[in-house]
Amino acid sequence: MVRPGPRSAGLLTAALCAAALGAAAPTAERPPIVLLTLDTTRDDCVGGAGSGTPNLERLAARGTRFARALSPAPLTLPAHSSLLTGLDPPRHGVRDNGVGALPGDLPTLATVLRARGYSTAAFVSSRVLDRRFGLHRGFETYDDRMTAEQTGEQGYPERDAAAVTESALRWLAGRRSPYFLWVHYYDPHAPYVAPGSDAAAPPGTRYRDEIRHVDAQVGRLLAGLPGPVERTIVAAVGDHGEMLGEHGERDHGVFLYRGSLDVPLILGGPGVPRGRRVEKTVPTRALAATLLRLSGLEDTTAFGDALPGLGLPSPADAAVYSETFLPATAYGWSPLKAVTLDQLRYVEAPRPELYDLAADPGESHNLASERPAEVARLSARLQQLDGAGPAREAAAVAPDAAVAEALRSLGYLSGASAPRTVARTGGMDPKDGMPLLSEFERAKAQLGEGRAAEARALFEDLVRRNPGNVPFLSRLAEAEAASGRREAALATLRAALQLNPSLDFLRLRMADGYFELGRLGEARAEYAATLAKDPRSARAWMGLGEVALRQGRPEEELSLMRRAVAAGAQSAAVLSRLSQIEAGRGDLAAAEAHAEEAVGLLPDSGPAWWVWGEAAEKSGRPAEAAKRFARAVEQGFETRPALLHLGRLLDGLGRTAEARVYLEQANRLLESPR
Repeated sequence: MVRPGPRSAGLLTAALCAAALGAAAPTAERPPIVLLTLDTTRDDCVGGAGSGTPNLERLAARGTRFARALSPAPLTLPAHSSLLTGLDPPRHGVRDNGVGALPGDLPTLATVLRARGYSTAAFVSSRVLDRRFGLHRGFETYDDRMTAEQTGEQGYPERDAAAVTESALRWLAGRRSPYFLWVHYYDPHAPYVAPGSDAAAPPGTRYRDEIRHVDAQVGRLLAGLPGPVERTIVAAVGDHGEMLGEHGERDHGVFLYRGSLDVPLILGGPGVPRGRRVEKTVPTRALAATLLRLSGLEDTTAFGDALPGLGLPSPADAAVYSETFLPATAYGWSPLKAVTLDQLRYVEAPRPELYDLAADPGESHNLASERPAEVARLSARLQQLDGAGPAREAAAVAPDAAVAEALRSLGYLSGASAPRTVARTGGMDPKDGMPLLSEFERAKAQLGEGRAAEARALFEDLVRRNPGNVPFLSRLAEAEAASGRREAALATLRAALQLNPSLDFLRLRMADGYFELGRLGEARAEYAATLAKDPRSARAWMGLGEVALRQGRPEEELSLMRRAVAAGAQSAAVLSRLSQIEAGRGDLAAAEAHAEEAVGLLPDSGPAWWVWGEAAEKSGRPAEAAKRFARAVEQGFETRPALLHLGRLLDGLGRTAEARVYLEQANRLLESPR
């Protein structure tokens, strides 16, 4: 029997999905579709006086805006899983970031449209949507390339809106219809550091600056479409919002209030009424069926009902389901579920909540004790939505087969895979847990200021009061290590991993801890376990390389750095180290090429410029080396050995005055009390 390979299997799956949904033969008349997902974007920050979103407003003016669109979850991966499948989280099984993948048998927008003759491409801006989580299915191009060293607040590699727009425009150049393009903009996610934004401005101001930056790139993208934008179906939708301190929550993921659930949803193009505003409460997941209907597909049963107000089949009942499991998986608190119906929102929690959104838009007055009949009615409706159809579990995140085999061939991995995380039930009400997070922020600030002992005491108290809290344990381990208590730090990390074994960053921290203690075998195992979950973890590849070097196996380090590049680590550090190894072996052409690639990935990296300079110097080009070394110093690579080396190199070139500047700087470092 001939078994299909991965590519043919994917095409077969797409064809079966299309057949089940009644696909017709592709025709050139089908409109192109552009889906713009605006990560962490509140509805009240798009449109209106002074919003700074003219491009999204123009899209709304020539199309339809849904004034009360609600996210199914205030987390990126679950929300996008719903946007692409038309299903609520209980039906697709993805309940949190990073702990599971979209089941492979579920049809998505991309699998169906590709089977109907559409070219399909996605350009995402955060590794939280990495292909290993399953959203890549159906996309001929799934561009999730990000420089490993450019990370956001949660440690995920990410890229700026301008960079992702540039990649999408390159794909669009000369593209013929029909095509389906998904572009994901992550910038409004913390930290808020938009180009030109005042770092001293309040968080809310800087957050809005990020949305303005995204809007400018949306305008640039739409202007670069290969055909008239009016003939293209364009959808812009937030995946979830941002709390900005409301109800005590600084960002998102814990609560199910308006700040985190109300998102912009704008639709324009063929078949979409112009200048219309729909006031009915709608779920963002209904966008999937809507786009398929507008593309000409009649049977969208697998994707549910379409959005109202467009002349398409839509539900009479406007009840919208939302949930968050992050309080359970991260903090050991109770998960939350909510239903929003008309102007009422009911939140199922240890202490239930009921809000009249018309009379109390800030959700400040809990009516649950005053309106028991409404609580009973909406609780029953929530249970009905939660149980509508078979519940699914997320698929296990499968390791990259080539990377796993390579690691096994080097003796790094056994055949076992890490256990999956199961969301814990019960636990404290997140409303009671929120004050702990304020104390947590204070302890983190102390740790960042170098006051490790004080921070450790605060973290220990927080863990005592909330022992199932993974972030508390993780930061306690960091404070313990900073206080010199490295064995205690490892024990704390083990406790955190028992609670959530899916978190690869905890394994990475374990590996670093073992390495610092000289326990190289254990470090090696943990770095490999990290790569089994995240094959593009540059830090894990570098860690394995350092272990190999420490154990006297330089050839293995070379092999590891090459495998890291092949796995798509996209790391300036990996490429720089590979360049150094190659230069030491006399392969100067390869050393030059990899160092240049490192600088291209991270132009403001002083170490990368220095390694590129070393490649030039070893190739007998001292003037070019001096130029690169000087650029490294400009980018902050100002160690005394580097300054001395550059000064002596310039002096040897007869550039005495320039040499003196660097030599004097080196002497000042020597004289510094630091």
